[in-house]
Amino acid sequence: MLNTQLRPPIADRYDVVIVGAGLAGCALAQALAEADQRRHRSILVVDLHRGVSPRFSGEFIHPRGAQILDDLGFYTRLVAAGAVDVDGFVVSQSTEQDAPVVLDYAAIPGERPRGLSVHHKTLVRVMRQTLRDREGDGPGPRQVTLLEGWRVVDLLRDEDRTCGVVLTGREGELRVRCDLVVAADGKASTVRKLADVPDRRQSLGFMAGLEVSGAKLRHPLHANVILGGPGPILCYPIARQDGELSFRLTFDLPHALPAKGADLSGYLTDAFVPYLPGPLAESVGDALQRHQGPLELAPTFNLPAPPATAPGLALVGDAAGCSHPITASGMTMGLLDAKYLAREARRRADVDPGQPWLDDASLRRYRLEHDRYVPTRQALADSIFEAFRGEGEGARGIRRALFRYWRSGERQRVRSLALLACAERRPRIFLTEYLKTAHHVLASSFAPQHALYFPVSDRLRQVQGAVGLAGTKVGVVAQVAWSQLRPF
Repeated sequence: MLNTQLRPPIADRYDVVIVGAGLAGCALAQALAEADQRRHRSILVVDLHRGVSPRFSGEFIHPRGAQILDDLGFYTRLVAAGAVDVDGFVVSQSTEQDAPVVLDYAAIPGERPRGLSVHHKTLVRVMRQTLRDREGDGPGPRQVTLLEGWRVVDLLRDEDRTCGVVLTGREGELRVRCDLVVAADGKASTVRKLADVPDRRQSLGFMAGLEVSGAKLRHPLHANVILGGPGPILCYPIARQDGELSFRLTFDLPHALPAKGADLSGYLTDAFVPYLPGPLAESVGDALQRHQGPLELAPTFNLPAPPATAPGLALVGDAAGCSHPITASGMTMGLLDAKYLAREARRRADVDPGQPWLDDASLRRYRLEHDRYVPTRQALADSIFEAFRGEGEGARGIRRALFRYWRSGERQRVRSLALLACAERRPRIFLTEYLKTAHHVLASSFAPQHALYFPVSDRLRQVQGAVGLAGTKVGVVAQVAWSQLRPF
């Protein structure tokens, strides 16, 4: 043992070291432990923060992710701590009189009918405690060790293979060897940087977060996406206590913040609140007026998926690619990563403990699976973000086309939601939906209701802008199709 004064004691070698004890890291640790039925493997989970990170982060989980949480024993504990079952999405434009578009999870055939939404700090606290509690489940050596307050400063290498980590903390430095290092440390992953994995991360801006209790909404158990202001607004429940719901509102802001510090509350009141439905606007306006000090801010990034594996290394969650959170797919993708990497561990559950638990073939299969769902969600999130936030002719044309398409039938709404919720993976469906939306870009620009208000020259300019913006996605669509069809 090294440094036996530490609690818990830290060994000098583990089968797997997971860096990051957020959603993806904790889910993976639990899934790996469940895969190790003979309890002869060891997992170390390391996180920089003692307790929960102070910055707010992902909170909305699609049904497929909620099912994984249920399978791993987290769901019941999260609901007991205040997590809320959610029904889907509602998308509205405040400038139009038409009813909002309702996208219900229950309409997706064969899927769990509800997702889950939970305050991020509650989520991490419950998941970490679940890992601590599992050590009392049975005899034998400790399967999972959680080490908080330690920073990864370097990776140990054996030629081109990662074989351990160097940690620093209050007690000094530790060198821990392992067969596999897993980067679960988020979009700004330190492990990814230390491993020289290409980082094409692009800053998109910020999300300002506000908590509001008891707000009045027509669809309180949906994630409400409200358009019309300077950027999209999301409003979704994050806690239930004594029968009352608390909501998170997020306001999309550009990289160059229009106001900072305490002045940001005033800017949101003037620029965003007028676009909210009446009762919600009143609640949010009051909350902003009462708020003391700076609002919570979280940076938003687009990180095209880097290679998810290397010898002795795997990436999961946001470390393996992320997009703007408008589609709320990031947390579900992190849970899918945990599921599929643990599936590979289960395949090798009976391998002699002297052999690597997850070998190179296991990592190749995991990467193949990962590459079949992550690029799809990223392409969708990127396209929807541009349509919902953009103010150019192209963005407005695509936004109008999306609403027209969704209102054209229940099947169209179900297929779109199935793609967004990680429930639909067939490449032909993705391509079909993309092409149908492109068709509606043209149809909505020349539709009679628009022809009444715009001269022909303006409508042609709108079509040109929308088709131009959609055309830039053709290469992305082709890459997505190839990633889902190609052999490894």
